[in-house]
Amino acid sequence: MLKTLRFISLIIAVLMLFGLQAPAQSFPQNLPRSFHRLNLDFGGGVTPTLGVTGNNLNTGWNITGGGGYNFTKQFGVIGQFMWDGLGVPNSVIQMFGTPGANAHIWGFTLNPRIRFLTSHRLGFYIIGGPGYYHRVLNLTRPTTQLTDVYCPFFGYLVPTEIPSNQVIGTVEKVGWGWNAGGGITYKLGSGATRLFVEARYHQISTSPRKTEILPITFGIRW
Repeated sequence: MLKTLRFISLIIAVLMLFGLQAPAQSFPQNLPRSFHRLNLDFGGGVTPTLGVTGNNLNTGWNITGGGGYNFTKQFGVIGQFMWDGLGVPNSVIQMFGTPGANAHIWGFTLNPRIRFLTSHRLGFYIIGGPGYYHRVLNLTRPTTQLTDVYCPFFGYLVPTEIPSNQVIGTVEKVGWGWNAGGGITYKLGSGATRLFVEARYHQISTSPRKTEILPITFGIRW
């Protein structure tokens, strides 16, 4: 754990040093330089699982959002919330002896980001930092749930049973971790709004084995 924290601290220090001292040449001199102190982003995509994690959890999906502060045109910091819904293979379901299961990971990360522009529209960035994560495995069984459905013809609520999953057990792990990756941006119009696609590796210190995922996210950034 101490080695991980030292590694994270080194990454942050290098990113901050490089970002604050990034030369103006990163932004071509003949390009407009729209610059806002505050930044916001929102996106979603697919989340592959890696290593031992890939043997116990299937590829899933992700949503993410956050905001932060731009210190310069090249360097900013973003606080983000992420949610990754993951599938559970049949081998794991059979190991627990339950009819079904689902899993997810949520976390908060604090990420220095360094931007570069290659043209008026196109740019790229590198991003990474520490985070706190929560991994959840829900063991389920099928059931039905009684709910009221409104019938517009007769004008009253009809009690109806609908299929659902009942959680019969939960396995939770929490841990600190880190992430690193990069992305490509494309500017929309004349403002600061940009589309982005990024891939970011996350490693989480969960016991007894670390969790590794690689969310690939498409979104919009202001």
